Amino acid sequence: MASHNNNSYRRMTGQLRLNGRSTVLETSDGSLFYLVTSEDLAAWDGSQVVVEGQLSGSNRLSLTWIGPITG
Repeated sequence: MASHNNNSYRRMTGQLRLNGRSTVLETSDGSLFYLVTSEDLAAWDGSQVVVEGQLSGSNRLSLTWIGPITG
């Protein structure tokens, strides 16, 4: 995986929820992050996931990668 030197690049875990037109990641502390992507994430709805991407503002993540929580 490429190195990311930008302080706004984040890796987070939580439950992915589809909320109308928005896709939201709810973290274990109850924080909500809106995921910005052109991908259809319907298959991940309700799943515990790991996401990576660029944080813009306090609650928007431009999604680079998504995968299941394993282990």
